Amino acid sequence: MNAVLETQNLNKWYPLGRNMRVNVLQDIDLEIRRGEFVAIMGPSGSGKSTLLYTISGMDRASSGRVCFNGREISSLQEKELSRLRLGKMGFIFQQIHLLKNLNLLDNISLPAYAEGVRGRSEIDRRARYLMERTGIGSLAGNSVDQASGGQLQRVGICRSLINEPAVIFGDEPTGALDSGSAAEILDILKDVHSGGTTIVLVTHDSRVAARSERVLFMLDGRIQGEKKLGTFTGGNSEARARQENLNAWLAEVG
Repeated sequence: MNAVLETQNLNKWYPLGRNMRVNVLQDIDLEIRRGEFVAIMGPSGSGKSTLLYTISGMDRASSGRVCFNGREISSLQEKELSRLRLGKMGFIFQQIHLLKNLNLLDNISLPAYAEGVRGRSEIDRRARYLMERTGIGSLAGNSVDQASGGQLQRVGICRSLINEPAVIFGDEPTGALDSGSAAEILDILKDVHSGGTTIVLVTHDSRVAARSERVLFMLDGRIQGEKKLGTFTGGNSEARARQENLNAWLAEVG
């Protein structure tokens, strides 16, 4: 099976008053292939974050199907769904939500201890490897207050990778960073993707989306179009060309 995520007739709504509702997602059919890098764009209120949360099982669909690795997750019990998210999915958010009473290494290791599959020494080795890989190996014993925003976002990436997930979900992972730190995070995500991990990001920034292989544009709860960009191989000139291409398309569909 090539698809890691599929949706069929996916809908999400919220009740509004006695006999009304707000439709946030409407009849979405989507397939995300294994190893793909997909960016989801659209104006505020278009449903892009709701789509991310619904396909990752953090939110429940109102109707329709969500399948992960061929398994329907729409109707799973919360305990089973939480177990699936913990072991098979990683999450990177704009705000990192680290525990201040733990050092950075322990914050990264925590999901692995929660999963309960590996021993302490193996978890410690993987956490340190991820920190070295993302350039923060020397900060293992630091507290949350002893790291910059860019360094904390790297901690978030390490934490998302600790259980070797099939998919990384990101909601504006560079939104709170300066341009230099954002570029460094994008390079790390490119490295993660080149290792075969599927990445699905929500972003408003065309510089971020231009690094993806495929961009979905959402409007009024529907996917209005998609732009295939192909694999980003690296370099500033290629990044600029891809961004210009993407911006021209966004002007047409938006």
